[in-house]
Amino acid sequence: MKNKFKGSTAVAIILFLSSGVATSILGARQYERISTTPAWVLNTALEKGSVITTRNLIQARIDKDTAQSSIQDPAKLIGKELALFKRSGDVVYQDDIMTPVKRSLSHAIPEGRVLYTLQYIQGGTPLSQLNSGDRLDVVVRGQRSVRTVARDVQLIGIIRPERGEIEEKKQGVLGLLDPRDKDAKAGGGAPSLVMAIRPGDVFPLASIGSNDKVSLVIHSAHDIAKGTRQSVDPARTYREVEVVSGLQRSTVRIGM
Repeated sequence: MKNKFKGSTAVAIILFLSSGVATSILGARQYERISTTPAWVLNTALEKGSVITTRNLIQARIDKDTAQSSIQDPAKLIGKELALFKRSGDVVYQDDIMTPVKRSLSHAIPEGRVLYTLQYIQGGTPLSQLNSGDRLDVVVRGQRSVRTVARDVQLIGIIRPERGEIEEKKQGVLGLLDPRDKDAKAGGGAPSLVMAIRPGDVFPLASIGSNDKVSLVIHSAHDIAKGTRQSVDPARTYREVEVVSGLQRSTVRIGM
């Protein structure tokens, strides 16, 4: 009887200890659920300047306060460059991400070109179908003649003052031209083209008057890809003859 009592006591002690351990484990798990939350963390150490990819992210339970103050949208993490070293298991904060350096407008201008805004664009040209990079010739009809004032200009974007907005074309840089206040955007008038032109075309374009009619000649993307450009210059209907009178020389045009 004495041995049975001792055996029962041992079993009771074991059951008590087991239940205590189980209770402790359940309590710890319950506390973990309350105080932590699933979050995106780094699964490997990354050096400063590293770009975060999908392979660098994993979900783990971390402190709720830490998760709330960190970046938890994967779309805002992938492709971003780190500004400092991060260990495996670290979360990423906004201050850990490098801020992209905003380039000035001059960096968007192709080499050998200058930026020019062409005004007085009348209707008839499908401006809504133009995109940044399109190549154009600018032809002007005045009261007495028609002349080509610029050849092979590169479109950067279109300013539409009648809508009170600046339209940024595909791969354009007009966001750099965006005024800081709404009043600066508003204004009447026809659309204007922002173009990259050769320096020699500045004064011919600036000579366009408000009464002149501006036409745009759009070049084929297929010709541009081949490195060719169709000429729109008129065929010559005259020839130039040099006339010498005494010590003076002059040039006259004779019809052909």
